[in-house]
Amino acid sequence: MRCGWLITLGVVFPGVSACVTADGPSGYSERVLTIASLDMFSQQEGGRNVKSWSGDWQFRRDRLDLIDATLRDVRPDIVVLQNAMRRAGSVSESDELILRSGALNRYDWKETKIESLPETGEERLLAVAVAKPFSHMPIADDVKYYSQFGVDGHLAYYPVSNDSSPVLVFDVQMPSRLDQSGLWYSLLEEKIRSSVKEQNTCLERVVLAGYLPFEQESKRFKEFLSGLGLKDSGTGYCQNAEHCQTASAQNGIFLATRGDESSSQVDRIMVHQWAVVYGAGANFTRTMDTSEYKDTYGISRVWASQRYGWVARVRLPNCPQK
Repeated sequence: MRCGWLITLGVVFPGVSACVTADGPSGYSERVLTIASLDMFSQQEGGRNVKSWSGDWQFRRDRLDLIDATLRDVRPDIVVLQNAMRRAGSVSESDELILRSGALNRYDWKETKIESLPETGEERLLAVAVAKPFSHMPIADDVKYYSQFGVDGHLAYYPVSNDSSPVLVFDVQMPSRLDQSGLWYSLLEEKIRSSVKEQNTCLERVVLAGYLPFEQESKRFKEFLSGLGLKDSGTGYCQNAEHCQTASAQNGIFLATRGDESSSQVDRIMVHQWAVVYGAGANFTRTMDTSEYKDTYGISRVWASQRYGWVARVRLPNCPQK
């Protein structure tokens, strides 16, 4: 058995070795990946007792400024977005165009339309952006890389080039009906397995990110993780639960739309159980003071989104040697 210490940013981690064994990883990627995930909030869900902010791109641009500032700080290699938006036919009202003129300049962006909104002329999207030297890999025309789960659940996967072998990024927005979560997680597991086979890769190279709510003691969710060999990147980093709550009553937009719900972590980044996680937690928590929306929306601050996002720094294992 050959082993070598994992080294990142000049620091040796003697407790973690890259060994070739029958029951462990056959080495690791050279790079530590910084992965960010955020639900951009479509603004279709109105605030309580206030005018609807649906289609308000001035409000959205203010939020995008906060998102852009966090992306500049974090400088992620992979950005996984749910509910990205654009207005059909507009040259300026597009999350992609606005973010790519700022923090995501020169990122390789790929998106999947999941819904058209005729009332506002907008389109709702799943999107993944990757920084150089990574890039999106082509998917054959006959491959179904997008699936809908129930009424409001969506999943798309994107193969991303990497140093040793591609990373398969799953952008997921699970259905809002938690009473059927067992069914949704069964379908999600099936889709992940079939996609890994389609792309001729392995579960060790899977990144699953997005809206992934579950009951903490859910037997089905534990079976989902163990069946795929995945783990929540937040494991071991959430001793203070508030630092990991992405649905938070401290967020004024969440409070205005979901004020009767308890604070919890519902946004996650999941990686293989052999992946080394160097840090993870809620992010995109910046706010901005303003009086502009006090009368209209009943808020005196602007938040980046309805829920906070998640950022994780990970080193992925290589596929097992054949």
